[in-house]
Amino acid sequence: MSIWLLTAWVTYLLGVVIQWLNLNQEFKELDEYSNFPIIWAAQVVLSAGCLLEALAWPYSLIVDIDGTFSSVK
Repeated sequence: MSIWLLTAWVTYLLGVVIQWLNLNQEFKELDEYSNFPIIWAAQVVLSAGCLLEALAWPYSLIVDIDGTFSSVK
């Protein structure tokens, strides 16, 4: 593996971790209700969504929320 590919993977995974921590903090208020099964299931679904969004963080940098490509001005 070349050093550039290793650098790209490390920075991508670092971005995933940072994005995961930022997104996961939004759902901390559900922790006090985690003994209810429906809240636990909702927490699992939200965590899975956060993980998928964290894995796609480079895409969110390229494409704006409305689906158009962002342009540098």
